[in-house]
Amino acid sequence: MEYRPREKKRNPFITLFLSVLLLVLTFVLALLLSIYIGYLDIEVPTLAQQFGPTPTPTQPAVFYIADGDTYFAQGKLNEAADAYEQAIKLEPDNDLPYIRQSRLLIYTHDTAKAVERAAQAVLLNPPSPENLAYYCRALDWEARYGEALDACSCAIELAPDYAEGYAFLSEIYADQAQWVLARTTAQQALEANFQSMDAHHNMGYALEVQGRYAEAAEFYENAAALAPNLGPLYIAAGRSHYWAGDLEKAIEHYKKAIKLSPTDPEGYDRLGWTYYTDGDYARALDALEQSAGVDPSYYKAWGHMGMLYYTRQNFEAAAEFLPKAVELAEDEFLRRARWIEIHTEIETLTGPESVPILRGRFSKPAGDHRQYLAQLSPVGYQSTLQLDSSEESCAETIVRSIQGQSILVDPTQSITLTQTYSQSTGLATLNLSSGMLSLDVSNLPQPEHIPYEVKMTFWPNRIDTVGYVQPDGNQQVKANIQFEEKLSAPIEYYYTLGLAFAYLEPPLCDRAVPWLLRALEIDSSAYNPAWAGLRICPSPNSPPTPIPTPTPLPGEEDE
Repeated sequence: MEYRPREKKRNPFITLFLSVLLLVLTFVLALLLSIYIGYLDIEVPTLAQQFGPTPTPTQPAVFYIADGDTYFAQGKLNEAADAYEQAIKLEPDNDLPYIRQSRLLIYTHDTAKAVERAAQAVLLNPPSPENLAYYCRALDWEARYGEALDACSCAIELAPDYAEGYAFLSEIYADQAQWVLARTTAQQALEANFQSMDAHHNMGYALEVQGRYAEAAEFYENAAALAPNLGPLYIAAGRSHYWAGDLEKAIEHYKKAIKLSPTDPEGYDRLGWTYYTDGDYARALDALEQSAGVDPSYYKAWGHMGMLYYTRQNFEAAAEFLPKAVELAEDEFLRRARWIEIHTEIETLTGPESVPILRGRFSKPAGDHRQYLAQLSPVGYQSTLQLDSSEESCAETIVRSIQGQSILVDPTQSITLTQTYSQSTGLATLNLSSGMLSLDVSNLPQPEHIPYEVKMTFWPNRIDTVGYVQPDGNQQVKANIQFEEKLSAPIEYYYTLGLAFAYLEPPLCDRAVPWLLRALEIDSSAYNPAWAGLRICPSPNSPPTPIPTPTPLPGEEDE
């Protein structure tokens, strides 16, 4: 019998492993082949990407709001505004960063954007007393007193113990010269919360506008003690000390304001003019030059430098600086531009009505003091039924007023307008040097009735129709609208400039007379110093010399 050795059986686990390995290799080979021939498109990270820093998670909006509050408490207003802007981008439906940003925009003099931000906060959270109160204040600074009064009254109705509601209501009364109401409501604010910075500030304001400067300074000092890093509070205190005759304290407070707000030209200008009043012309000129350097469009600094040089009998320098001050002051009309709208005419249940279809808010590009830009975008429309106002809360009424220009009764019109102008966009450029408004609009259909109407809103709460435009065959609008209207500069700029030319040796009468006559157009009374210049440089175009009417002496009437 032949011996045959027994065959060894392979371990079943090894067989399974080899089978799986063969399948994996086959899959990898097929995958590589697919990538090679282009069947699969897989992005392979570069070496830099592989070893680059790992992405960090985005900070929640609540942290940006907290950062904004911290920056505001530190007086870093620009940083606070940026932090709130980041929060708005992350949570556009959160009302808190909108109203907090509106609060500080008042102090950076961007009151138009303050109204816009506060209005958005009210739309997102109407019953909030904070939203309504700060919306009230922003409206007041834009001289929209009726709307501001409604907003503050509503804030107080919803929260009778909310101090800021009374404080901002006091500011409205003070702006409208209602002295008793201004003081009364400011006192209510203090009683509601004695730790409220705004309550002390606005009591100071209510006293200041009545000429009670020493008392006003005390409340401004209290406000600064409660918010020690807010530069505008020191400007307010310094202003009251100046008018109370305490120049030393005024200088002290203006210096604090400059330290806290080094990019605000007002602090330097007021410091310079206080030095001028005190007879310290060297320091005055240095501060005024810094004011003009911080903001070349701040006409008061140029005007004060011209007045200083005139006082020092440096008429050549006065004649150099005062024309710049006059130009900037007269251009203030265009700097007051807030909004631009393009309107179309539609048929409503009550007849033809002009409604906005494009809207933009003017803003000043960084570093450019002579040009304002407004991005035009479609107005959002929504339809609604007539509401019974008697059933509305005050907050709902204010929401309706904010939305008033974009609500139509007829739902068909709402849908038509939204669809027709949804792709329309444009840019409005306002050049302050030339007084020219340039429009560049795309995708604007031909109007059904009359040409499109261009309207602009100016501070304080003034709306003008500035022109009409018609798109071409490509639905494009390229138009220029020239502005001729200007504001008057302070009268002292005109007669001082005229006198500077008249006092030169020899007198430059051809250059002096136009400025002197311009001053007399504003005020032709005998007290106008322009008359002294016209004695040196007579003009056939001057108005009649004021002659007093003889007044009979006692006893002469019977003769």
